[in-house]
Amino acid sequence: MSKQTTRVGSPNPEARSQAAEAVERALLRTFTGEVVDELRQKTGYNPRQRSITAQRLMLVLVEAFLLGQTLGFSAIRAIFVRRFGFIRPCPFQKRFKQASAAAFFRAALERLVASVVESAGLVLSGALAQFSDVRVYDGTGQRVPPRGRERLPGCSAGKAGSKWLMGYSIKTGLLEHGECAAETASETPLWRKLVPSFTRGVLYLFDLGFFERKLFADAQAVGAHVLMRLKKSAKVRVTGHFSDGSFGPIPSWSLPYYLTAVSRRKGTVFDLDVLWGKGKDTIALRLVGVVHSSSVVRWYLTTVPRDLLVAHQVIQAYRLRWLVELLFREIKQAADLGRSFTADLHAVEAMTYGAMLAHVLVRSLRIQAALDNEIPLEQLRPLACLNVARAFARDIIDALASASSSAWRSVAKTVGLALALLARELKPSRSRPRIALNLGAIGA
Repeated sequence: MSKQTTRVGSPNPEARSQAAEAVERALLRTFTGEVVDELRQKTGYNPRQRSITAQRLMLVLVEAFLLGQTLGFSAIRAIFVRRFGFIRPCPFQKRFKQASAAAFFRAALERLVASVVESAGLVLSGALAQFSDVRVYDGTGQRVPPRGRERLPGCSAGKAGSKWLMGYSIKTGLLEHGECAAETASETPLWRKLVPSFTRGVLYLFDLGFFERKLFADAQAVGAHVLMRLKKSAKVRVTGHFSDGSFGPIPSWSLPYYLTAVSRRKGTVFDLDVLWGKGKDTIALRLVGVVHSSSVVRWYLTTVPRDLLVAHQVIQAYRLRWLVELLFREIKQAADLGRSFTADLHAVEAMTYGAMLAHVLVRSLRIQAALDNEIPLEQLRPLACLNVARAFARDIIDALASASSSAWRSVAKTVGLALALLARELKPSRSRPRIALNLGAIGA
């Protein structure tokens, strides 16, 4: 497999500059009064237009994220008072404790992601170039105060907590969207609420919490692809195997019986055609396995055909799923997103969506820096970019608040140069996995 450095966008420097300018404009526009008013009308969010406005609340949450103080009213209010003047605690908190507030910040997040993705024009390369995107979905817990037990019951008795199901794009490195429920909620129904339908050409990576036959069938129906581990309880029948460059049929053996007829030497890779289900519910899938020991075989069930990914690439592609775990660690350690200081469901949602909005802003500045400075996106380390952007927190918010194109252009250029100088890694450390780089996952 080629290990040639992957670059973002078009190789034409002029096109790169245009893409960078488009991302720059998309970032500023999301925080302008015009767009904020549009989102307010769409969601019904209408804080009284006095000292507290929807635009100011957006800016305060972004600054709170950059400062690592996201989900506490005291810290957020202190930032608001410093920037915009005194406000009493009760009216300040009420601006978040309403369903329309959560809807507003969610709409702002979706607007920002859509505009940046459209402007940047990023494409996957390498083995993943066959897909329009690779998206990872997983859930993470968020502790809330005990008084929230009734609406947000926790998995442990007597505890309270919320669960966030989040979608992460491997192509752009952006946290695209999220859905909140009680910590006890099941992930598959939550995902179906977040993603009503699959997108054609996208590869979806899930853990075993999503293991369901209908998920594979729905993806096949629209031309999308799913990849996840095989659950031990699933009874699949082997109808063929690919070996030494040729395909051989098998008379519908069970998987355990098939394993008795083949070598299980450590490192052996299986590439099988299987059937799952009975009658009209039967679906044809591909099963890839690798032997770790004589008694341990790890299986990966997928809809991806062999002409898109060979067996060892399927195994590597699934390992990209762990990037969302690294993302969760980043936002929890850097922004304290693993807990909330309020038990109000709407406030939890509104402030968390605000934190996600800020995270997307930082990752978008990373994209702009790569385009502006003609740097491969994968060379700008995401966590290092967040740490660098924090040093410019006040400058970023000042520029966004001014709504001045020249002021924002100056700050964006300064931050971009700092990212290029301080967050760039020309050669990955040998201690870090190179799978994302080898597969062409540029945003990871």
